[in-house]
Amino acid sequence: MPAVKSASMLESMKNILIATDGSNGSRAAVAAGLELAETVGAEVTVLYVRRPIEILGEPFYQRRLSKQLEAARSAVDDALTAASERGVPARGEIAEGEPAKLILELAESRDADLVVVGSRGLGQVSGALLGSVSWAVVRAANRPVLVIKEPQSTSVARPADDEHLHAV
Repeated sequence: MPAVKSASMLESMKNILIATDGSNGSRAAVAAGLELAETVGAEVTVLYVRRPIEILGEPFYQRRLSKQLEAARSAVDDALTAASERGVPARGEIAEGEPAKLILELAESRDADLVVVGSRGLGQVSGALLGSVSWAVVRAANRPVLVIKEPQSTSVARPADDEHLHAV
């Protein structure tokens, strides 16, 4: 019986929200979310959340902001390109604030049927100590959340800027 219910849920899926920060885990989440969207015929919103800048002083603030926005645009553009290649209708959003809160707010406002996030696979202890956006989203979500674990590799590429969405 659960298989029938799952198939029915998949057929009714029309909007998927995918959070990205350009990390390996979020790129895996983008790939999985787009594959699912292509399969069920859903539209996708790709969201990048950058954290507020706390540096004072005009030249420092502007440099940090430029780096953040460049990283954000790159991650969203990469996801939108992948969506286009798959024929998945997609739009991108860049927001500023607390990542888990904004992911959940956008999921609510867009009536997302599913939220897809990546995880760096830090484990329970490290995740609890360092904080985990994916864990916070799962705990507070009022809709299904798919967490995709970061693929294991010998070299780990991290986003260029440490001020935005970490450990998605």
